[in-house]
Amino acid sequence: MISPPEVINPYQWDRQAWLPPLGLIPGGSFALADLIALKTLEKLPVHLVFPVASPREGKNLARLLEKLRPLLGRLIDRVWVAFGGKKLGQLPQALAAFPEVSIFPARQALPPDQKFTPLGKGAVMRAWLYHLVINEKVTHPRAVIQFLDADIRPAYFQPHWVVDAVGALFRFSVVEAVKIVYQRPRGGRLNTMLRSLLALCPHAGVQTLLKLAYLLSGEIAGTLHFWTSLPFKSGYGVETLTLLAFALDRLKLAPDSADLEHLVQVYVGQMDHRHAPLTSTRRKRGLDQMAGNVFHTLEETLRKAGIFSWQGTPVEKPVLSLPIQEDPGGKTPGWLEVPITDVTLPPLRTCVEIRAALGKAGL
Repeated sequence: MISPPEVINPYQWDRQAWLPPLGLIPGGSFALADLIALKTLEKLPVHLVFPVASPREGKNLARLLEKLRPLLGRLIDRVWVAFGGKKLGQLPQALAAFPEVSIFPARQALPPDQKFTPLGKGAVMRAWLYHLVINEKVTHPRAVIQFLDADIRPAYFQPHWVVDAVGALFRFSVVEAVKIVYQRPRGGRLNTMLRSLLALCPHAGVQTLLKLAYLLSGEIAGTLHFWTSLPFKSGYGVETLTLLAFALDRLKLAPDSADLEHLVQVYVGQMDHRHAPLTSTRRKRGLDQMAGNVFHTLEETLRKAGIFSWQGTPVEKPVLSLPIQEDPGGKTPGWLEVPITDVTLPPLRTCVEIRAALGKAGL
């Protein structure tokens, strides 16, 4: 039986201490002045990144950034919009009041090994990280990069989402990644289903993931060392693969330690963002397709690790067949068939040019 995570008061722990795996830090635990002092002393850059697929996110994103304004130029060095859409539309205008924000057009700056990869959320994140190392010359192993979803409802969002995530990385040398966790007012449907599946997995590391208060949050901060060690899924399976990489010790973050010993969680209370429709239409992706990506990532990763097996031959490229109501008066449903296989992308440090750039920095 998995016990609840240990609650951590960061000021009661030594900076070099080994924290309990997935220890939980309450939101609001860090004083901003302390972190700015540490940042200045240790010269640690902080980059905040919002993966965005549509220019329609611009207005909501501007409201989130307004709440972060007291941190811009002080704790946060740069804010990025990692844009995976085709046209920027009104996005630059929506963000014009924030000169600290840079827009990264992922389609125009793909890494060489992503030229023919579908440009989903995970692929955009990885492309931006490649740009950060190669073009922006950011190579400090403990440079902090935090990804936040752009569709968070502003009423729930507070600066301590960033302050506490960055704080855990600044204060504890063993911490390489921080996951923001919360409760959803109307529940997290896909999160709940994934938790039930993980509970059935006979693997100690995977079972430990059940200590997380929320599994599929897209809000995660980490060191450059962590982000360049992480394999990516091109689409919505990216968070699931991240969790499993920790659970299965795929990251090798430090010798003689399990990867889960380098991950903590910050609890921020309630959070909500726009809920995807439960079922897809021909024009809009629903939770059914997202669940397909997540569950395929889970099955594929556990099968390749030898933890899960089918009696027959696994379907190489599974297709989800969805009945959809196209004609309200019709006697039979229409059918939508969509692939649910996300492409797996290797860790960035396997790229020769990334390895060379990090090697010059001693990473």
